Amino acid sequence: MPVARFCLSALCFLAACASPQDSRPERRPNVVFILSDNQSAWTLGCYGNRDIRTPNIDRLAAEGIRFTRCFSSNGVCSPTRATFLTGLLPSQHGIHCYLNGDEFQVGSGARCLIQEFRTLPRILSEQGYACGLSGKWHLGGNLTPQEGFRFWVTMPHGHTTTFHGAEVIEDGKIRKEPGTLTDLWTGRAVRFIEENRARPFFLFLAYNGPYGLGGSMLKPAPIRHVATYADKELPSFPREAMSPWLRQNKEHLNNPTAIRRYAEEISGVDDGVGRVLETLKALDLEPDTVVVFAADQGLAAGQHGISAALRFRGCMV
Repeated sequence: MPVARFCLSALCFLAACASPQDSRPERRPNVVFILSDNQSAWTLGCYGNRDIRTPNIDRLAAEGIRFTRCFSSNGVCSPTRATFLTGLLPSQHGIHCYLNGDEFQVGSGARCLIQEFRTLPRILSEQGYACGLSGKWHLGGNLTPQEGFRFWVTMPHGHTTTFHGAEVIEDGKIRKEPGTLTDLWTGRAVRFIEENRARPFFLFLAYNGPYGLGGSMLKPAPIRHVATYADKELPSFPREAMSPWLRQNKEHLNNPTAIRRYAEEISGVDDGVGRVLETLKALDLEPDTVVVFAADQGLAAGQHGISAALRFRGCMV
């Protein structure tokens, strides 16, 4: 599930062929695709984690399908997102590494790197679906809606340095969000659902959390789960010995503050999943909506002495 690679054809099939569960007049189902960032299956209760609170994602697994043999097509953000939306492997769509800095994202050289392909949102928009993105894009041309999306709230870049007081793109302009990004993405997703309740819709809710054990996790953030993990040891994060270079240069690794912040962000994403599910229920859209939860790729957080920092080595442009 969180490391699954859901093919374009599978989601299109669901959107085209699924039928309501009750006797209401038949309508094409909505699709809500929730994607988290740098999150492995081991972080979720439905895959055996006893430390981190994820009741809403666990509910999806219990009431739906839980995948156990699915793998990421790549170890970084942009290639995996392109794979989700095109149904192609990186060797086919040509994106082998994450986009750096302003590269293709904003500025004079900005352009969408998957515009040559038939993508899921473009196909669905041509079939009359309202298509909305709330969250991380990281595929280029960030200032303007891409690939059939009309509702578009995202970030200027793909890299996360903070979850609070960060820059976002809304209405074609870059502004600073005074609140927390996870709450912003959830709030805009709920708004999109409410505004398009009367027509079939595709929502791409792409959280940039929990993100990882990087330096941003050493910064305090005013999120609701601080007290939940304040005194927790979180043994699901291995404390195995790491290389001398990692211990010297990556102060956030095996750092209790970073580990607890990562857990806080996971529970924050889970809260967002719960709010989306509640909105669908309140609007009587549950029987007509397919909800998929996944992550762009997993995260090594001490397993076998490996950290997330190592996953960036060997990238090709």
